[in-house]
Amino acid sequence: MSDDVTRLAGHVSTVLRHLVLLLRRTVAGQPVTSQQYGVMGSLEPGPRRMTGLAEEHGVQLPTMTVQINRLEEAGLVSRSADPADARVRTVELTAEGRERLHAVRQARIARLARELEALTEEERATLAAALPVLAKLGRKEDPRL
Repeated sequence: MSDDVTRLAGHVSTVLRHLVLLLRRTVAGQPVTSQQYGVMGSLEPGPRRMTGLAEEHGVQLPTMTVQINRLEEAGLVSRSADPADARVRTVELTAEGRERLHAVRQARIARLARELEALTEEERATLAAALPVLAKLGRKEDPRL
């Protein structure tokens, strides 16, 4: 691997970290953590198995179980039997969970829009042009996308 590629990877990693932290600050101080909102976002398309959620989020199953237990206690997710295999439990968003996820997403978008307003038109165009490349990087490991 060339030094240029390694240097670029380091810069991309740093910039993305700062953007993630910016978005996380939008929900700071709420009873649901940013990580839990991430799990909720994974449930948006429909019910999921716990093992799939743990794998997607790069955590062990017991860690995901703790997150799901907390979300379930808050009334944001529910568990049910998998129609394909009654031995397996799936997790899905409740109506309240969908509403809360939508509200957080809107708050994050509003925060990011305020930050984007500070950029020049040219800078916003450059960012827009880079989005397909960033999306391509993120999809490599996720077969669902």
